[in-house]
Amino acid sequence: MNTNHLKELFRYDPETGFIYWIAKGKGKIKKKPAGSKLFSGYIGICIGSKRIQAHRIAWFLHYGQWPDKQIDHINGIRTDNRIVNLRLATNSENGKNHGKNKNNTSGYQGVYWDKANVKWRAIIKFNNKSISLGRYVLFDDAVKAKKEAENKYFGEWLRK
Repeated sequence: MNTNHLKELFRYDPETGFIYWIAKGKGKIKKKPAGSKLFSGYIGICIGSKRIQAHRIAWFLHYGQWPDKQIDHINGIRTDNRIVNLRLATNSENGKNHGKNKNNTSGYQGVYWDKANVKWRAIIKFNNKSISLGRYVLFDDAVKAKKEAENKYFGEWLRK
């Protein structure tokens, strides 16, 4: 795809994160933000027969270069494409800023009930390895251990 063509098709509002069509044509409504929410939770915009994630287009329109890495949504909201919420990230960095799994029952990512030991267990994943943070009688102690480890291992990539 010729990325310079994007500047002829769209305008980007970095304050709202919305992308609007400039070009005229079928399905191009100038008053409403371009694109639609995808199954993945991101906004996708169709250009011809190709669908492109809106946050990648926003990055290009704002900085003038196509992103060479993944783009992380700092606040974790996949539809929030304000420029202050976007940053370049490696796969590893992007993985540090994800929410809890849909299967999570404790309410806190990386903390779960260990039936065999009848205690709460805390773990953290770092560099594709699971690191045990211990087993705790109290849920709050397991959460505290997880939070301390997140600060240690994830730093600025920790979801706020």
